Amino acid sequence: MGRGEAAVELDAIVRRLRSAGGELEDVEVKRAAGGLPRSVAETMSAFANSRGGLLILGLDECAGFSPVDLGDPTALRDEVVAVARGKITPPLAPSVELVPFEGAVLVVTDIDPLPPAQRPCYVTARGLYNGAFTRIGDGDQRLTPYEIDRLRENPGQPRWDEEPVPEATVDDLDRGAVLRLVEVASRNSPRAFAGLSEPDALVSLGVLVAHNGLLVPSLAGLLSVGRYPQRFFPQLMVSVAVYPHEDGSRPGPGGVRFLDSAAVGGNAPTMVADAMLAVQRNLRRASRIVGAGREDIWEIAPEVIREVVVNALMHRDYSPQARGSQVQVELFPDRFTVTSPGGLFGNVRLETLGEASTSSSRNARLAALLQETGDPLTGRPVAENRGSGVGAMISQVRHDTGLVPLFSDSLDYFRVTIPRTSPVTPELRAWAARLGRGEKLSEAQLGALALAKAGYDIDVALLRRLALSTADARRELGHLRDLGILVPRRAREDGAFRLASGLLGTVASQAATTRLGRPGTGLADRILVALAGTDSASREELQATTGASRTAVAKTLGTLLSGGQVEATAPLHSPYRRYRLAQP
Repeated sequence: MGRGEAAVELDAIVRRLRSAGGELEDVEVKRAAGGLPRSVAETMSAFANSRGGLLILGLDECAGFSPVDLGDPTALRDEVVAVARGKITPPLAPSVELVPFEGAVLVVTDIDPLPPAQRPCYVTARGLYNGAFTRIGDGDQRLTPYEIDRLRENPGQPRWDEEPVPEATVDDLDRGAVLRLVEVASRNSPRAFAGLSEPDALVSLGVLVAHNGLLVPSLAGLLSVGRYPQRFFPQLMVSVAVYPHEDGSRPGPGGVRFLDSAAVGGNAPTMVADAMLAVQRNLRRASRIVGAGREDIWEIAPEVIREVVVNALMHRDYSPQARGSQVQVELFPDRFTVTSPGGLFGNVRLETLGEASTSSSRNARLAALLQETGDPLTGRPVAENRGSGVGAMISQVRHDTGLVPLFSDSLDYFRVTIPRTSPVTPELRAWAARLGRGEKLSEAQLGALALAKAGYDIDVALLRRLALSTADARRELGHLRDLGILVPRRAREDGAFRLASGLLGTVASQAATTRLGRPGTGLADRILVALAGTDSASREELQATTGASRTAVAKTLGTLLSGGQVEATAPLHSPYRRYRLAQP
């Protein structure tokens, strides 16, 4: 990129920073007037371990992103290059340019993401487990040892599911399940299993493995055909919770926290079946006449529940650090969520979920066994293991609600959220009509707006799951951006979009005026207005709604908590921490 092009791009990026009132996900700004900040190495590590980004030296965020005098920008540029090549492992080779801007010269460093096989990137002097960072929102956050270990094993094939369970014996396997498994395997691969004894067949399948001269069940063996794997791993189960409110920490009538709950154990086929029953007994259903009989129509199709729970058990992290965590199945009045330990694995990305030929098994042995193991109620294979189930689930949810499943991913968890009903209500349509300035929004745009209002990020992948082509998805997003309804979370507009600052207040202003008096325009007031329009919100959702930076929102929330205007729903470092207006 030439100097002129870099200056034009920088001008556009700074305009977005000033409009947002803070840094964006892919931009880190530092004054650097007194020399190169020590935190530059952390930012390089964070961008390299994430989606890349721009490091801009010579802007003062506290002064509205005004340029400052760097003294000797050329020397500063050389220091940046030295850090990237000599103080980071593996060494980075970013593009570092001197760019004129508003009468000053800035040092702009463009850091590409490292390929997954080369991560984690870390600050050499601080060591791997103390010097590796990632980008969360607009800040750099140190990776935990668990996250680092997951990054290190991601390029290969983990074998935690093949580990022997020394305390277990053949008697800990379910005899009926074993016979069915061997029968199915022999039918599917008759030549491979011809003449094998049952123990030899179980060794070939990976159900039994050698340990100290004995054959004992593997972890995958227990999970697929074991009597009760929780005897050895108490938390490798499914917890089911049904909440009375959209905010799970808010009690129901009489202080009831759960309308229903269950701790579902057994092998994976049994857990799938029992978790489905626990969810279905709390769902609404209707009947319709079909021919001479009736057919039950479930609020969430059984196939959808089954697919999500199967995937959670089959692809969750079974490493020793994760064996204290269960799969969490939660039913709220507006949504159904399933959260499993460990993020996406291998070549699977959030953007490609549901697409043909996109599949990668963290637990290859368990996946193979569940493909041969029968459901205890229907006898059908527990898992297809063909990579097509997620696409079918997306199509079913789209047919039932007009929306699609929502996926969220980090290094330590993966979550699927299924809407119970469509949030495209008459009230939302009326609001959208006002925002559209006389233009009628398409159904896909209304769906995107409803999800953005609920605090979810909107991107091309989500709209493609709504059955749009890539070109149409980009066009629909571009139209919402041009109307000022959605704004990019990243400076370069190549990622997710969020609801523009202040728009949620147009929905909640009447409630806010009633509960809070007439709000002002500061960040604290914008947060209070946003919270007045919902039961609760996460910090990330408040960032999206207000358009403020992560640091500013966190600081303001601290002030509102201290002042008693806002209360938190969970401890400070809990991943489930949300905020709501303090109860009068």
